[in-house]
Amino acid sequence: MNGLRRHIDGDQIFWGLFLVAAGTFLLLGRLGIADFSWTLRRYWPLIVVIIGISKLFHRRSVWGGLWMITLGAWLEAVTLHFHGFTYESSWPLLLVVLGAGIIVRTIVGPARRRGDEDGEINHV
Repeated sequence: MNGLRRHIDGDQIFWGLFLVAAGTFLLLGRLGIADFSWTLRRYWPLIVVIIGISKLFHRRSVWGGLWMITLGAWLEAVTLHFHGFTYESSWPLLLVVLGAGIIVRTIVGPARRRGDEDGEINHV
């Protein structure tokens, strides 16, 4: 062996598997073998949640990942009419969550930056 170690990017494998699965489901639907249209109509916001989960694994985009998960969960709740949610009645909930996220990020963010300046690395 030449002693070189190959780094496998888990994010690339995740998205490759996701695309293979999505393509397989769509192909089966087009061939008339299975009908996933009802499932896709009801659960499409989970794609946004999956993107958010993927972003969580990148330290620089943790807040973006949390926002995508929140947005996807809200879209799913509206799509399924969870507790009677509609787009019209539940959009203020997004403002509440966004405001709370800004407050938490402001409180947590400076502590992390101070630690980085001192040479410490505090991962949030």
